Amino acid sequence: MRRLSILSIFCLLIAASSLMGQDYAAFFTDSTMRVDYYHTGTDTSEIYSLDQVCLEGPWPGSKTRCIDVLGLGKYLAQVHDFETGQLLFSTSYNTVFGEWQTTAEAIAGIPRTMHETVRFPFPKKPVKLVISSRDRRNAFSERFTTVIDPHSRFIHREVKHLPFKVTQVLFNGDPAQKVDVLILGDGYTQKESKLFLDDVERYQKRLFSVSPFRERRQDFNVRAIQAVSPESGIDDPRAGVWKNNLLGTTYNSLDLQRYVLTLENRAVRDIAALAPYDAICIIFNAPGYGGGGIYNWYSTCYAGKSKEIPEWWSLYVFVHEFGHSFAGLGDEYYSSDVAYNEFYPLGIEPVDPNLTALLDPENIKWKHMIQPGTPLPTPWGKALYDSLSQSLRTAGADRKPILARMDSIRTAIPVSRVGAYEGAGYASNGLYRPAIDCIMFSKNIVPFCPVCEQAINRVIDTLVK
Repeated sequence: MRRLSILSIFCLLIAASSLMGQDYAAFFTDSTMRVDYYHTGTDTSEIYSLDQVCLEGPWPGSKTRCIDVLGLGKYLAQVHDFETGQLLFSTSYNTVFGEWQTTAEAIAGIPRTMHETVRFPFPKKPVKLVISSRDRRNAFSERFTTVIDPHSRFIHREVKHLPFKVTQVLFNGDPAQKVDVLILGDGYTQKESKLFLDDVERYQKRLFSVSPFRERRQDFNVRAIQAVSPESGIDDPRAGVWKNNLLGTTYNSLDLQRYVLTLENRAVRDIAALAPYDAICIIFNAPGYGGGGIYNWYSTCYAGKSKEIPEWWSLYVFVHEFGHSFAGLGDEYYSSDVAYNEFYPLGIEPVDPNLTALLDPENIKWKHMIQPGTPLPTPWGKALYDSLSQSLRTAGADRKPILARMDSIRTAIPVSRVGAYEGAGYASNGLYRPAIDCIMFSKNIVPFCPVCEQAINRVIDTLVK
């Protein structure tokens, strides 16, 4: 099995990226190639098997930056010219399978199979697709290789006529030069079409009210597709609720009640193919607090309303989860129950742009944003905050005074004061976040911290420049 160091990969990627601007038309058409495959295994084993290769609509991504230089995600898909071996395209991403591998079920050796997709510009000549995944030390290993002839009779070229309308919510120009966000609805019936469009409008307005999306609004297109479901709502297994919802979103994903994902990848991709997209957001018609976000895969957010949950919570969830799926941002909180076991291995620097293990304080990844003289780690009153958090669990109805004191700790230090604040990535100790407060840390209407803003801007730039 071939292993590639992170440094060697990115040297190759940066070199290749300088060539692709002028070579795109020589290697690719204006269409999209979609490769579907099955991913099977446990926490320590992986098997890939090809499902299908499809011709889809116009390629929505950049035609001048075809090589991934962000260094995010657990997986790396590379497309090479079969004859010369030249790297033509690459993309990094996470998947549900990658997260499931850290659960107790996978660690117990119980195998599962999940459906996954890689998309890239449709090639003019045969190419070799290589998919690599990171090991526990974040080094990439090649896991799957296949050769694809674009002229093969086995490529599915039919145009699917699905009875779902594409609504243009925001348009600023050519998909190849913009970030194309596609919002899909799940658990909405035909009679709930207006409700869906109202929810779409509510969420996109919130997204573009937050920096840096507010300042970069002209770089985005937003479209919406209501994938009409036979029944209203989505599955909630712990409550014994089962719905016939088209995209298959469900509460209790990975056995965590508020985590909402779908394993119906082919259904999602078939419907999404009706419009150009760089990022998929799924909003589901259910009132229970929940959502999820997987880098370069999709995000989910609840859209229903209830008397028990403040309406602004869903707006927070939408932006927070989009931060995960669009920019690869990690969760900065550390006190919630999660479905992972050692999601971030001890002593290994996370690839997430807003998390660090602080293994090398002199060269912390956001060093250029830290004011001289800032201590690393950066003190922030963590012991008191943790004590208040524990008290909150047994406080009963009178929670407001405790919450107010916790808020005062977070607001005592300006969000702009970048440092290394311990407590992040589900770990109370050993992982650090760049700011005392951020939408990736607080369940509140707060901004992205400067480091997260920078990470989001980097992703936008790769799609529009």
